Amino acid sequence: MSPVTAHHARAVVRCATDGLLLGLAEAALDHPARSRDRRRLYLAAAAAVAADSVVQEEPWLRQLLEGTQPDPPATEDLHVLLRQGVVACGWGLLVTVVDGPLAPVLRRHGVQRPHALMGLVVGVATALSTLPGWWRQADERAAIDQATARLDEELAELLDQPAG
Repeated sequence: MSPVTAHHARAVVRCATDGLLLGLAEAALDHPARSRDRRRLYLAAAAAVAADSVVQEEPWLRQLLEGTQPDPPATEDLHVLLRQGVVACGWGLLVTVVDGPLAPVLRRHGVQRPHALMGLVVGVATALSTLPGWWRQADERAAIDQATARLDEELAELLDQPAG
């Protein structure tokens, strides 16, 4: 997989996880507290976070396994993470505010699982609104990887030239 494709795949996984977490948290409200169904949804959310962590940290884990010291996260990456977190929290706050009045209205209109419907809507909205930020970060990381690879090739060529 090319560096660009790998970074873009990570961006898609990250935004899908953002949406999935909010959607599952909202959908869980359709089930009684401490019920088996609610616990399953929370377990699915935890599994999504774990899978996202493995996918996002794969380059760092690869460096660690190769015996090289992984670089600390760049300040720009931390800023992107903070911005995306604020966007996801904003959607979470919005659904929390509209949840109380909207759920009974949806039930009166025949929706059996109003929280699942709101979870689907807020999950898709969150994923779509975080995708551009994650995608830009993926493009930047891919450009850095490509520039580093070119510099490594140039250095290898220089080292292979006979001294003279």
